[in-house]
Amino acid sequence: MTVMSGFARRLRLNRLFAFRTEIPAGAEEEIRLSRCRVLRGLNFFHFVPQVSCAPIAGLCLMRNYPAYGIILCSSVLFLLVIYNLCFYAIPAEKLVDTRQSWLLKSINIAFALCWVTLPPVVFPHGDANDRVLVAGIMVGLTATTITLIPLVGLGEVIAFMLVLSCCGALFSAWTIDHSLFYFYIAIELTIYLFFVLSLTMAVRTLFTAFLVSRYSLEQRNSIVQLLLRNADDDTGDWLWETCAAGTLRNVSASLAAAFGYSREWLENRGFSDILSDLAGSAAFDGDERTGLGRLKQCFDNRIFFRDIVVSGTLHGQKRFWSLSGRPIFRERIFIGYRGVGTDVTQTHWAQESASFRARHDLLTGLPNRGAFLDDMETYLIEAERTGEAFALLNLDLDGFKQINDRYGHSSGDEMLRKVTVVLSRTLSDRHRLYRFGGDEFMLLERQTTPTQAAATATGLINALTNVPIRVGEGVRCAVGLSVGLVLSVGGSERVGSLLEASDLALYEAKSLGGHTHRFYNPELRTVAKRNRDLIRALPEALEEGKLGIMYQPFFNIQSQKLCGFEALIRWSHPEYGRVPPERIIQLAEEAGLIHRLGVYVMERACQFAHEWEPGLVLSINVSVGQLEAPAFLTDTFRILEKTGFPARCLQIEMTENIFMEPDAATFTLLNRLQNAGISIALDDFGKGFSSLGYLRFFPFSKIKLDGLFVRDMLRESRAASIVRAVVDLSIDLGVAVTAEGVESQEQLSYLKRLGCTEVQGYLLSRPLSPEDTRQFMLSPPVIMEPS
Repeated sequence: MTVMSGFARRLRLNRLFAFRTEIPAGAEEEIRLSRCRVLRGLNFFHFVPQVSCAPIAGLCLMRNYPAYGIILCSSVLFLLVIYNLCFYAIPAEKLVDTRQSWLLKSINIAFALCWVTLPPVVFPHGDANDRVLVAGIMVGLTATTITLIPLVGLGEVIAFMLVLSCCGALFSAWTIDHSLFYFYIAIELTIYLFFVLSLTMAVRTLFTAFLVSRYSLEQRNSIVQLLLRNADDDTGDWLWETCAAGTLRNVSASLAAAFGYSREWLENRGFSDILSDLAGSAAFDGDERTGLGRLKQCFDNRIFFRDIVVSGTLHGQKRFWSLSGRPIFRERIFIGYRGVGTDVTQTHWAQESASFRARHDLLTGLPNRGAFLDDMETYLIEAERTGEAFALLNLDLDGFKQINDRYGHSSGDEMLRKVTVVLSRTLSDRHRLYRFGGDEFMLLERQTTPTQAAATATGLINALTNVPIRVGEGVRCAVGLSVGLVLSVGGSERVGSLLEASDLALYEAKSLGGHTHRFYNPELRTVAKRNRDLIRALPEALEEGKLGIMYQPFFNIQSQKLCGFEALIRWSHPEYGRVPPERIIQLAEEAGLIHRLGVYVMERACQFAHEWEPGLVLSINVSVGQLEAPAFLTDTFRILEKTGFPARCLQIEMTENIFMEPDAATFTLLNRLQNAGISIALDDFGKGFSSLGYLRFFPFSKIKLDGLFVRDMLRESRAASIVRAVVDLSIDLGVAVTAEGVESQEQLSYLKRLGCTEVQGYLLSRPLSPEDTRQFMLSPPVIMEPS
């Protein structure tokens, strides 16, 4: 179709005209859009002749040609509806010279096919009125084809079809009465067609010339505005002009001042060469993304350019210039460039500063999260092309929150700055460190292997762990580092997938106590899914009471009497089975449900313990997260009042973690519990961060010795020494001591000889269900065999 269209254009009458309009390169799209807008505006004038001629023709033909009149009128009106539906359904910018425009052309040809039937059907045998009707409609429709000017060639084709139909009708009439009158009219119609086609071509040529002139005027206005924009010596703007060979001419004083050379020296020197000398040896390195590369491309292709920034060194200082220019043609011959230049050094540095602040963390000076995401998108494309192996290391500080809380945010900020320095010292050119937020950093290591990545992680951990950092007023703070690593080759993954994998590996390192690194493996994703499922199921389990409570008894080893029971949480998930108690606590803390879980356990356990014999103690474990909840005291006292369980029979067990950051609020809370008659036991003593200092400040009711020492005390002298020391310490402080994990009669006898107060373990009883607990209380076992 394109070939036929080109052939038709070569046959048009524009060869008869001396004036022709060439569309400049680059302006085709703008000219086409202008023609689309004009066609949209002319549609009303195309619509009126069709919608008026069809009913008139139908009415006038009803007397002699009723069937034909109805068919002609209906066909034209139907096509008119279809045409306008299509016309307004097609986007305005696609009405001309697109595949959609051929639909409009086809419907217009269908209009013509309908009307060309009118002369041969009506004129030869019609009366005077019919012939006047045919003549009027044909002349009118031929004249109005000028409304289709934007659809190139369509108006000419329709006019030619209408006139050719009229000539055929005249020939048919001549064959009836052989009157020369018909030949005269045919000659007149031919002349009329010639003038219609000529006028159409002339209007189209003038119309195109107008659009081209308007486009050129807009381009000239743009460059004139640039040339006139504050163009004086004080503002740093200057005009420049080159000849066809690219050498400067008519050099102004402001241009010479901008480049630091004399006007005489600059005259007749290549503009590109001058810019290249100012920029240095790597000015035109073939990279079209640079300012000079883009400028050279514009010069070579002789195209308009605007606000291209190039740089150079002038008097030892880096300078930046914004250049705009346009090619000048005279009689279609290129004679050079004209344009304007502006010193934008200050603006450039201001933009660079703003860009730096947007992409860098102001506290540490490291690239931030946004810079990481942008850089990684670019790097992954490069890595996929080169097949480079790389590692992503997710770094998270251990113990930073405690430093922030204890010494304040200013000390925490100082810690982050010094940590950044320490980390940066261990890195090389293959590394790129980012601050992701808070105490989290991200490290990209290029061209690496698993062994090298592991060595990098170990080096970073050791660099922070081995040397305490001074913050504030000389306070030495130890901070650790956990690292999650993910390895990749070729950059086929997405940034989000890599981040998720490194997070999972970091979570694994954190779960092992920190100060270590772990590589990502697919099993971690399965574990993460399991954790997400459990966290989602936990609220429902609490709501529906699916969490069970078991009760493990503890005895007075000296009197061999049952002292009470420790409440232990249990949960069996329908898909993942039994969930360990410590994992339930961890999930509840992650989900923000720890206080709700504590209330659940305490309320159910107190309600059940209300049935027990008077004097039996109910011991409930409480985590740090529960104690920190504002409603902990209120809910504890409310549950005791609601269930009627006596406060003196309630024992709360807490681990040493509560004293990692002791403050007045902690001791106040514990005192209020103790004043209400509730016993406070220190659980897992010796296992974690044991400090004798808090035993001095707070009078615990009981110390629970961790089962690890009990298990090894008979075969390891160090464990035995620790057990003896803890028992002696409790005796001296006047508090009870409970030994956990007793599993043999030998351990039981040894603890009794040491003077231990209470014992608990599988030797005496495993955790019991509420029903089994009732049976157990009816017939408690004898805990010591007779000697």
